[in-house]
Parts: sequence; structure tokens; C-alpha cells
Amino acid sequence: MLKQTLKDDTIKYMKSKDKVRLTTLRTLMAEVKYKEIDLKRELAEDELIAIIQKTIKQLNETLDYAKQSNSAEVIAETEIAIEMLTVYMPTQFTDDEAKAIILEVIAENDFKGKGDMGKVMKAVMPKLKGKYDGKKINPLVNELLA
Repeated sequence: MLKQTLKDDTIKYMKSKDKVRLTTLRTLMAEVKYKEIDLKRELAEDELIAIIQKTIKQLNETLDYAKQSNSAEVIAETEIAIEMLTVYMPTQFTDDEAKAIILEVIAENDFKGKGDMGKVMKAVMPKLKGKYDGKKINPLVNELLA
């Protein structure tokens, strides 16, 4: 379903001659195609989302470098690309929602203290992957286990 949406949007941007968005989607679709060829199968939704997430991360790095070099054109194009790709991501959890999920996992499995950190992370990651910033999960779990 997401893959079809990406294809439809590619056609839409071709017709509207929106070069920045079209280039972004074509690059993304090329990544998807390479991954499918590598795996010799169609990608699942979560794998597709992971590729979009990786692309957004790369674009954020590009944006940082562009800001350091004061390249206005690159900054503008990269911000458009990030904004456009974010639309395809699942709704992100707030900090409070993520805390609630982590607390639920801790309570269900009766985890206690820092010694269970790895077990909590293993149980929480599938529930938060792609829906919450991965960099924030570890400190949050650390805080809640303290």
C-alpha cells in the first residue's frame, strides 16, 4: 500500500514538474528496488518504512552540512525533501506515549533495576521501532528503571 502511494506520488510530481520532490522519490524508489533485488522479494511495510527513516536520517545529516557551509539552495531543497518524506512515516509517539509503553512492558515482565536493561530494550524495540526516535528510547528506559 505504501509502495503504491510512493509510485502514485512520483507520477503526481512528474506531472507537476516538481523536481525536488520527484528526485527525492526517485532516489527513495531506487533504494527500495536495490533492497528488493538484494533480498529477491517484495519489501514489507516495516522494511519500506525503515528505508524511508534511513533516508530522512541521511537528509538530516546533509542539512547539517549545508547549514555549516551556508548553502541556501541545498538547505531549502533538503528541508523540502525531509518534510515530504516525513508524511510517509507512521504517526510518531509522544514522549508520554512512549513512556507508557515502556512502563507497561516493565510491569508485564516484572523487570527491576538496571540489570534488566537489555531485556526491557529487547521487549520494547518492536513496539516503538519506526514510531519513536530510537535515540530517545535508551535514556527513557534507563530513567524508568532507576
